[in-house]
Amino acid sequence: MLTENPSQQRRERRERQQFIAVLILFVVISVIIGALYLIQATTNVSTARDIQALRDQRDRLQRENELLRAENAELQSVPILIDRAIGMGFVTAAPENIQYVVVDGYVYDQPAPTLTPILTTPTPRVYDDNFAGWLTRQLDRLQELFDEWGAQE
Repeated sequence: MLTENPSQQRRERRERQQFIAVLILFVVISVIIGALYLIQATTNVSTARDIQALRDQRDRLQRENELLRAENAELQSVPILIDRAIGMGFVTAAPENIQYVVVDGYVYDQPAPTLTPILTTPTPRVYDDNFAGWLTRQLDRLQELFDEWGAQE
């Protein structure tokens, strides 16, 4: 076996050490990137889970609100209100049960009717314009603009 030069051995050892250092650096960077990815993925999943829980809570609250609205409407229905009034001792008033109170000197002032003016609009004139008339007006206006422009100079 040939003996190698000690400087060449050191150089090979240094190259091997550099290769191992680069390999370790690559592994460390890969682990850091992987950890950051896992952290981000975990954060996304937990955020999505929280959002879904909030949506479920919103849906549940909306259903409860609708049930309360339906119950409120049912309790305010006329037949239920009549039954509750009867339960409290109220009765339907018949004409003989109505008592009118007469106040001496009270005069009911019925407001006088106010006259509301009726606005009449003039009858619009008949639209009889056509393309030739419009074009003539445009050309006349263009001629006037040129005349004004020429008079300014």
